[in-house]
Amino acid sequence: MKQELSEYEKQRQANIARNQQLLQELRVPNLIDRSQSPKKKLVKQHVPKKVKKEIAQPTRVSARLRGIAADNEDHIKRQARDQSAEAPSNKARKIEKLDQSDEKEFLALLNTVRKIPNTEPVKREMTNQKASTCELSKLTSTLSIKHIWATVKVTQERINCSVFHPSNTKLLACAGDVSGYLGFWDVEGSKEADEAGEADPVVYMYRPHTRTITDLKFNPANPSKLFTSSYDGVLQCFDMEHASFEAVSMGLESFPFTNFDITNDGRTIWFSTSDGELCMKDFRSRADPSIFQLRDKKIGCIDLHPTDQNLIALASNDRTATIWDSRMLTGNKAAHYEPVHEFEHGYSVTSAYWSPLGNKLATTSYDDYIRIFDMQSPNEMTLQSAIKHNNHTGKWVTNFRARWNKSSATAALDHQHFVIGSMKHPLEIYSGENGEEIATLYDGDHITAVPAVAQFHPTTPTITLLAGNGSGRMVCWN
Repeated sequence: MKQELSEYEKQRQANIARNQQLLQELRVPNLIDRSQSPKKKLVKQHVPKKVKKEIAQPTRVSARLRGIAADNEDHIKRQARDQSAEAPSNKARKIEKLDQSDEKEFLALLNTVRKIPNTEPVKREMTNQKASTCELSKLTSTLSIKHIWATVKVTQERINCSVFHPSNTKLLACAGDVSGYLGFWDVEGSKEADEAGEADPVVYMYRPHTRTITDLKFNPANPSKLFTSSYDGVLQCFDMEHASFEAVSMGLESFPFTNFDITNDGRTIWFSTSDGELCMKDFRSRADPSIFQLRDKKIGCIDLHPTDQNLIALASNDRTATIWDSRMLTGNKAAHYEPVHEFEHGYSVTSAYWSPLGNKLATTSYDDYIRIFDMQSPNEMTLQSAIKHNNHTGKWVTNFRARWNKSSATAALDHQHFVIGSMKHPLEIYSGENGEEIATLYDGDHITAVPAVAQFHPTTPTITLLAGNGSGRMVCWN
């Protein structure tokens, strides 16, 4: 028996040696040589200072604890009313000013951004030959996350919207969250290292709203003005010159803002509401906004055509994406209007955005499709592509929106393309010309949550992407 085991062991050792020799000779290319594997990136976790949370105060104390006899009902009721009137409000408080030292530093940063004469994008020579999907794939293959922090905490809670300042040499990212916080992040900046040698990212945070910030945009005609909308019924304007907020007067009414867009001349704002209304406010006039009841359910997205600003795209919870001509919107609120185009979807439509050339419209819907519509003329639009995509983000992840790259300094106009988040964690870039997937961006050292809110930079000479998640954290690809 011992002799048999010994022979078996000799045979086994011989087989192992022979296999190792064969592997050494073959050097199969798809086998992973751990000794040659790249070292894991050294990334830091950004842990911001905790914001002191307001302690909810009791609004009433029982009569028994106050030593009042139970039979004295009138006295109890009177005391309860008095105490309720004096009790602090549980309503969320706005934060429209920073500490003196932070405000001084932030103003210096904003002045640097404003003084750079680069809000006009660099013009590229347009060729007759359209960039191919393969060429665009090569451009996106070089994108990476270069900042030393794994992610940067820009807002307190789940990010609902984001935008880049249009400066193409200073990367200033802005994000709004579901609690009304507005964060600014100097992407390439860092604060002085502390005694331990650790440096923090440059982040400043306000709270101009008491409820979800639904959208934010810079005024196209004056990029020192940042507008923010919210479910709290207030439209705020942040002045970068003075680091101050001013509420835009809307007359006597308060609107549950869901989304907005500003005309290229910066004179007019169009906004939508959760009641299915489309409204227009002229900044030059003191008149109340014009209100048009267009849908029966919430309009969650509005986008003005980039060149023909009479055309307005809307996405609604009534399962439709619609195109409207603002010249046809006249009369009173109760008037009946018909859209120029109406496209049915399987479930609620979460976004509808025009491409930079204005000849494509990309929509996202809870029916798990991204659709691309082709517009040959204002009166002729057809479905070009329907891309299967998991859009069931649920309660804790912000709705996916297909956002176009509008930077004329990149290949955005040669080959129109858009970015969208994914429940599997990568960012996905698709062609707007043929619907093909161009690239997936993922970095396991930095991304551990769904990057639901994605946005291209509007003017940088190379592709730059911003992505935010449900914990208020962001990364930048460039």
